[in-house]
Amino acid sequence: MKDSRKLLSDMNKTLVLTLVFIATSAGVHAKPLQVFILAGQSNMDGQANVKTIDFLGEDKDPSRAALLKTFKPDGKTFVTRKDVWVANGGVHDILQTGFGGRKNYDQLGTNIGPEYAFGYYMGAALDEQVLLIKYGPGGQSLRINFRPPSAGPVEGVKPEDLGGQYRALVAIVHESLKNLKKNFSDYDEKAGYEIAGLVWFQGYNDLFDDAGRKEYGSNLVHLIKDLRSEFKSPNMKVVVGVMGVNGPKVEEVNIKQKEVRDGQRFVNTVPEFKGNVKAIESAPLLHPDIVAIKTAGWVNKDRDLTTQPVTPDEQAMLSRATSSQGFHYFGEGRFFILLGKSFAEAMLELIGHSKP
Repeated sequence: MKDSRKLLSDMNKTLVLTLVFIATSAGVHAKPLQVFILAGQSNMDGQANVKTIDFLGEDKDPSRAALLKTFKPDGKTFVTRKDVWVANGGVHDILQTGFGGRKNYDQLGTNIGPEYAFGYYMGAALDEQVLLIKYGPGGQSLRINFRPPSAGPVEGVKPEDLGGQYRALVAIVHESLKNLKKNFSDYDEKAGYEIAGLVWFQGYNDLFDDAGRKEYGSNLVHLIKDLRSEFKSPNMKVVVGVMGVNGPKVEEVNIKQKEVRDGQRFVNTVPEFKGNVKAIESAPLLHPDIVAIKTAGWVNKDRDLTTQPVTPDEQAMLSRATSSQGFHYFGEGRFFILLGKSFAEAMLELIGHSKP
């Protein structure tokens, strides 16, 4: 009897020690929060009403059409992710729809940007908790508003009028990281965080400035280097979305668009950025039928709307698929899902992780 009690006692001690070891090991090996900064102007903010996401299910490409089930598994409710947090405006919450452009940034709205699909696929691929810090004020240029410090002064512009949005972005990121435990109670302070990546999607306002177009590539290089230095994250990976307003062929008729796009593509040629910065195309992700209708007569020279007006079926499609102007990628939810997915695939490639 004594022997059996001793055996039981020894077993209990072993169990306790094992549990302690497991708990301790878990603490030691807890992985840091993976932070991704999403920055740009109104199209990083996102102007696609959630009702337009359903149009994704009508895609002629079966693999793309199937993505609707990923984001709306039961056909009714959009998916959320607890393993992905989002800090945007005054809202700090789990990944869900509604983090797009809205009138009141202290609450969720009805729009999405690229953060929704980007966050979904990053959360699916990574074991660590993910945080997205998003800042996308509308109508802002890289040359003036987001001008990074190392880009230097601009003749005729007061120093205080340069880089206001750059400073705002930096302040928002620092403030978000300072208040992680306050805003996200499950944040593991012992594990800490790592600023793993930046996604940049911008360019429209630089279209209207000759110097902004010509200097875009060099200003973008300065931006990447300055943000890496500011956040003490020299290994921060960067994905740049090449502006795609009005589709791929607009470059043939609008040299201004081509200049900005080429400036964004320039980062792919910088030797020190090889393997850690990547610019990807967004224009091909717009629905070709929508682009053909919306650019008829200027980009799409095969159609004149005065002689070939929009048909009732086409108008019905536009009503299902779009919710904003052309410079907002027509507010096409399908586009922003595909864009966010493409951003995630590029980011995962840069950090050495398999695609979702």
